[in-house]
Amino acid sequence: MTNQFFYTRTEGDKEYAASFNVNKIIFTVEKDDGTILVVLDDIHERLHPKTKKETGGVSRKRETVQTEITLSGDDVTRFKQLTEIK
Repeated sequence: MTNQFFYTRTEGDKEYAASFNVNKIIFTVEKDDGTILVVLDDIHERLHPKTKKETGGVSRKRETVQTEITLSGDDVTRFKQLTEIK
């Protein structure tokens, strides 16, 4: 796939290879620490079950979200080289 950007995703002490479709980028923001926040055009609803202690029942809350990815290190350099219009 030529439209996928592969980057390193970190969760705790582990690192994983991950990717996203560069055609789905809405915008990016470079932060003061040198990382880049990438927001994708993938609006979706997420359901979060939450237990009510008073009634013992379950309440479901709908939340509309978009994927936000933070790039850092070498991934920032590669991303800029790939997406920069010259």
